[in-house]
Amino acid sequence: MDKASTIVLILIAMVVCVAIGAFGFQRYQTSTCPNGSQTDQQLSGQNQQELDRLRVLKSSVVNLIMLYGQVTNISGNTITLSLDQSNLSFTLSPNANISFVDTGSSAQKQTAGQVSDIKTGENIQVGTQLTADNQLVGYSVLIVK
Repeated sequence: MDKASTIVLILIAMVVCVAIGAFGFQRYQTSTCPNGSQTDQQLSGQNQQELDRLRVLKSSVVNLIMLYGQVTNISGNTITLSLDQSNLSFTLSPNANISFVDTGSSAQKQTAGQVSDIKTGENIQVGTQLTADNQLVGYSVLIVK
């Protein structure tokens, strides 16, 4: 084998090693981020904005997140609300405060209610908090009649 052939073979071997290393590095990165999730540095602009909003909502300064909508589904203690073609589900706390308000009467007096009083099709206002695992939990429900 002449000197030129040896150099070419060495260069080819180096290129193959670099390609294998790059492939291995990419496989390592995707295996360290479960389900293809991204780190903060890799998030797109829109996803970074959503992450920033979520961090604000989880702040200790934010005491309550109010939801309003029509009940579209009730499954156990999970309730789904809908408003303007948007849906959002929350989990109702076992010790949630439930009450009614009749907007048709002039007094609009609130009366106590129970979880069983929440029905599909009704409009409700819910005071929720965002938990550490990013779930909305409802603590106060006002059924609007």
